[in-house]
Amino acid sequence: MVMLGIRKILITFLFFIILWQNVGFSQKKVNIVLSEKVIITKDNRHNSFPSVVKLKNGEIIISYRKSNGHLSPIASAVYKSSLDNGKNYNQEIIVDNGDDFIKTKYGIRNLIINELSDGNLLATYWVNNGQNGSAYYRMSTDKGFTWGDRREIKDDETCSSLVGIEGKIIEINNDYILPVFIKMDINSKNMRAGVMISSDLLSWTFYEVSRKRSNNNESTILLDEKQNEIIYFYRNVTENALYRSISKDVGRTWSEPENVSFSGYVQSRPDVAFYPDKDEMYLLYREGKYQTGAIAISHDKGNTWERVTEIQKDSTRFTYGSMARINRNKSLLIYSSEKNANGESSSIKSRLLRINKKSDGE
Repeated sequence: MVMLGIRKILITFLFFIILWQNVGFSQKKVNIVLSEKVIITKDNRHNSFPSVVKLKNGEIIISYRKSNGHLSPIASAVYKSSLDNGKNYNQEIIVDNGDDFIKTKYGIRNLIINELSDGNLLATYWVNNGQNGSAYYRMSTDKGFTWGDRREIKDDETCSSLVGIEGKIIEINNDYILPVFIKMDINSKNMRAGVMISSDLLSWTFYEVSRKRSNNNESTILLDEKQNEIIYFYRNVTENALYRSISKDVGRTWSEPENVSFSGYVQSRPDVAFYPDKDEMYLLYREGKYQTGAIAISHDKGNTWERVTEIQKDSTRFTYGSMARINRNKSLLIYSSEKNANGESSSIKSRLLRINKKSDGE
């Protein structure tokens, strides 16, 4: 009986050793290499809320808000471009000078420039006026040298007093799908997260992802063409949690949002980049309130995450970031930082992220 018991223990022990080895071999290990930072812009203004996109011709567009302070309504929407993958940048170009909004509470926010399938550039942003706010876009048909008239992004709902947008627009089945991180109902004060969808950029319809009496803030959407799915990520500010929802019908209905938070995820909008050919997602986020920028990786479309590196180790405060793929193994990280809560010494920086597979011996 004693020998039989020992034999069972040994068999169980060997089983768990084999299982542990198999799990270890199945994990996709990566080695992250970061280049030295490049200063994109640094002056006596407050530069923040950056976003990056790579155009089909290889040009890099860095869009951001330039203002007199984080809470100042004196703000404009501007961008810089690079023709050498972020080594050098051209002069600032103004998309919207914001003069019409200097009497609002906080002015222009969250400029994001998207390249549409027809090659035109679409700049989206919103204006924060406290309990009221509106979203807008402008179009450029000459790669950003000139911009058309400002147009409001709104639906037919009369109960919404605040519409805030953030995140890159995607095109699918002749629809434009834009993430909305907050749409506030005047009567109930519910904060809804969702998407605005339009087929002509003139008429828009809102489709809800989440509704809570708290601020569903900061969102991004991704298209998985293999599975014909749209994946929506947002951070709930009150809970300080990262949520994910999936749509299989081009954004009309969404799965119940699931909490996919992980150890280390604390602050900042969830800027997620999806590399479908590698089945990997990368999350750029702020770790700790106004502290270090960090990157996490997911191999299951954002259901689980693992922190892989931090990107900033100096004494400044990481505020917001964005990333765009340069080639198969490189991405360009853009982030804003500042000296203190007043936004002093704010600047926008970039770093190249190289992603290498680790060998089994490493």
